[in-house]
Amino acid sequence: MLFQAEILSFGENNLGYGPYFVIPTDLVEAHLKTTTTKRVKCTLNNSLTIDRAISKKDTMYYILINQPILKTLGVSFGDTIEVQLIADASKYGVEITDEMTEVLYQDPEGSTLFHKLTPGKQRSLILLINKIKSTQLRIEKSFVILEHLKKQNGKLDFEQLNEDFKKA
Repeated sequence: MLFQAEILSFGENNLGYGPYFVIPTDLVEAHLKTTTTKRVKCTLNNSLTIDRAISKKDTMYYILINQPILKTLGVSFGDTIEVQLIADASKYGVEITDEMTEVLYQDPEGSTLFHKLTPGKQRSLILLINKIKSTQLRIEKSFVILEHLKKQNGKLDFEQLNEDFKKA
């Protein structure tokens, strides 16, 4: 799906303040005929590819972006961007680091608990690890996540996980 879109903003006290763009309904309907996933790889102005979900409000389909993305693209509200959307066929809906993949492989019990989480919680944990620059820290934090899940009997408690990160 390739199209032009204007960068818009929801009004205050609405779905958030952040920037978004509308996806033509006919393109979304055609997309949903070929796949059930609303997760997409979104390439903006042929220069930046991000993982996103197609959201819906009333009859409008849209994708939320953020200020750092606008800054990277050098655009602002009201500007028009070129958008290319491709169905995300990845297992988790986001890229997963080699380090986290290896930790999941090395800890079958933790991996089982991780894979019992909802896809959204899995993505959140993967994104937590993806933000870490240091390879060693990515490995350590991945182990902390799996130990947390084992200690919590497969339940994810972000407050407790934060405490577990601090202790590690």
